[in-house]
Amino acid sequence: MWFLFANTMNISIVRVEKFPKKKLIWIQFISLLTEENLLQQNTWYKGKWRYGTNHFTEKITNLQKKHLQIAVFEHIPAVTEKSRIYYNKQPDDKIEGLGIEFELIQIISKAMNFKPKYYMPDNITSEKWGIEEDNQTHVGLVSEAIQGKAAFYLGDLYYTLHHLNYFDLTIPYNTECLTFLTPESLTENSWKLLILPFKLYTWIALVLTLILGSAIFYFLSLSYKRHISFYKNQMHFQNISMKNELKGLYLFTEIGNSILYTYSMLFQVSLPSLPSPWAVRVLIGWWWIYSILVTVAYRASMTATLANPVARVTIDTLEQLAKSSIGVGGWNKENLSSQKIGNKFQLIEQEDEAIEKVANGSFGYYENSYLLRHARVKRQILEKEKKENKTTEDISSKHNLHIMQECVINMPIALGLEKNSPLKPKVDTLIRRIIEIGLVEKWLSDVMEWSKIMEIRQEAESEKALVNLHKLQGAFIAIIVGYLLAFMILIAEILHWKHIVLKDPKFDKYHLDIFYNSTNNSKI
Repeated sequence: MWFLFANTMNISIVRVEKFPKKKLIWIQFISLLTEENLLQQNTWYKGKWRYGTNHFTEKITNLQKKHLQIAVFEHIPAVTEKSRIYYNKQPDDKIEGLGIEFELIQIISKAMNFKPKYYMPDNITSEKWGIEEDNQTHVGLVSEAIQGKAAFYLGDLYYTLHHLNYFDLTIPYNTECLTFLTPESLTENSWKLLILPFKLYTWIALVLTLILGSAIFYFLSLSYKRHISFYKNQMHFQNISMKNELKGLYLFTEIGNSILYTYSMLFQVSLPSLPSPWAVRVLIGWWWIYSILVTVAYRASMTATLANPVARVTIDTLEQLAKSSIGVGGWNKENLSSQKIGNKFQLIEQEDEAIEKVANGSFGYYENSYLLRHARVKRQILEKEKKENKTTEDISSKHNLHIMQECVINMPIALGLEKNSPLKPKVDTLIRRIIEIGLVEKWLSDVMEWSKIMEIRQEAESEKALVNLHKLQGAFIAIIVGYLLAFMILIAEILHWKHIVLKDPKFDKYHLDIFYNSTNNSKI
């Protein structure tokens, strides 16, 4: 016969028939019966236990309403500020958007029959998950885990080897996109208004066509004047017919005039007089058709440029971020895989300070996309309130905030437990079931609902694309450049008049026509 003796420390099975000395058997038997932790006795009879009692019951299934400490670090989308009302009492009305991990604990506590006792560690807002300090001590949630102060740790814990050294992590319940919050419109291009309607290659083609067209007009007119008119003169045509034949040809017989009149036709400016030679007239007709097409396209494109909102200049890839001049940073760079970004990564503890630097256009903040989206909406609301209250703070230079589209890494997120926690198998089973029925997606939607609604309102209230002074920078720059060039040319002409014309021995201010005629004849 077999005898089973079970207690909390060991399990002993004794078979009486195998011992040759009965005295030794009884001594062992009595010693086992007298142990303080003895729980039950059972016998093995005919291939089974005589009593059907299960000696190895799973004690974590029902925790009998025991209080378990829950360390909380509020971090979107794991835990939100709205969950604080649950710390001391259960509210009657359901509060939306408590956070995924907070909702998980609510269900797990009911399924395992324990009462959660929430608390926020000291300085958790600045210490966050925790880092190792110079004196080899830890802070934040890591410090709480090392000291074993809580059974669960809520705070959007990344499923990494670093965290596995201090926590027991459940199966991942979600995957977050870790990326950067970057400033928009880093370069203002309103001053390029005159060149924005066409692309670079289009402008190159237009300039080459302008040069080629003016040269063709010049050589065609010059050839007609030198060859055809000379031939007609030899045939003894009347001078009157020659004058009619050469009427208007002077517009293109000089290279400077040819360039100016060819350029003016692009702006649909009519010529002072139409040249009489039919070859030049045909060329002018086709050039006008070309000018009409170009000017219509230019005007339409400029109208669209003025009517449409200012194009947003954004950073959407790691390569663009690495090439940009802005700094980058976050709470830690443990999961940052890009070496180019890591070389200029700065550690920053205060989230508000980081968002302010992003709004100033000099920084990129590294966090999960859900928190960045929430922070962007809060910043937009803050700026709107400042504009409505007409505060003295200068916010005109602030940049819009943009979430980079490319993910640096897709990080699994898990719930934290104390190291070597016996609760992990049961909690994993419950979390897997919660994921399968879609509650995690529903809670995530609840957390981000406020951000989505506010973004829709911001888009609906956004200003229309109106033409203002800011968009007309290019026009003012063009007229300023024109004034400067005209002023420089005027000074050059004055200097030429004083130092060259007045010092010419042939100059006579009373007979300027003779002076200029003699000058032109000498050049010829």
